[in-house]
Amino acid sequence: MPTDAHHPTLTQQLQDRAKELGTYAFQAVSSFSWLWPFRGIFFAVTNPGLVTSVRPALVKSLFFSSAIFLALLIFTYFPQMAILVIITGPLAPLFALILIGAESLLILTFLAKPLFLEPALTHVFDATLIARGQRELVVHGKMRIGGGSSSSGKGVGKALVRPLQGFTPSGIIKYALSLPLNFVPAVGTALFILYNGSREGAGWHARYFQLKGLSKQQRQAFIDSHQPEYTAFGAATLLLNLVPLVGLVFSFTNTIGAALWAADVEAKENLIGNEGESMKDR
Repeated sequence: MPTDAHHPTLTQQLQDRAKELGTYAFQAVSSFSWLWPFRGIFFAVTNPGLVTSVRPALVKSLFFSSAIFLALLIFTYFPQMAILVIITGPLAPLFALILIGAESLLILTFLAKPLFLEPALTHVFDATLIARGQRELVVHGKMRIGGGSSSSGKGVGKALVRPLQGFTPSGIIKYALSLPLNFVPAVGTALFILYNGSREGAGWHARYFQLKGLSKQQRQAFIDSHQPEYTAFGAATLLLNLVPLVGLVFSFTNTIGAALWAADVEAKENLIGNEGESMKDR
């Protein structure tokens, strides 16, 4: 039976989908937005006062991150590695460590984030914006949302930086369901990081959107127009968060990187004083 020109074959559909994914991946990599988390690390090293201003939260993050990872390492590493050996062969020890890192990150979401992490990260985000010349944005934004002063990392109001934005109740389920991707030979861990990175990337700019006073529709329009960039950024932040023992500490430098990116967008688009208007594409 001849092929209908208006109904492409399965092979053609797969080829078209592969081309779309290839284009998307190229856009994500070529955007270089994955560099912002690493720029955040450099900025933290060269501006130590920014991080030491939230030293108590940083110390707690290091403690919880190390304790939970070590506990999972002791009790679950060998059983999981035994399964991975069958699937992935000699790479099983490495993939088992990555899987434990992903599991510890899920547990930390319930412990660290609501207790002490969000206010400290909000303070770091605002302080980074100010350090990059965006004081007016921070002051006007906080006046709008009624957050008050965040100079001590407290009293930051309703607009909080939320690491792992995808970790809403539904996001937690999606993250947990994606954990088995790590068992897929060769490409599983990469798919896990890219999938969750695409869900969480834009969440690191939640504070920026709130300071701008953007509506839900305006935020989503901007996110949609920059989705490859947010995927690359989210993948890089998640990869850093999976580092054994100290993964949660990278939430601080990831936040700094997100704020540096926001300051760059703000400076290029000259949006100060235009809060509430649609954000233009870069």
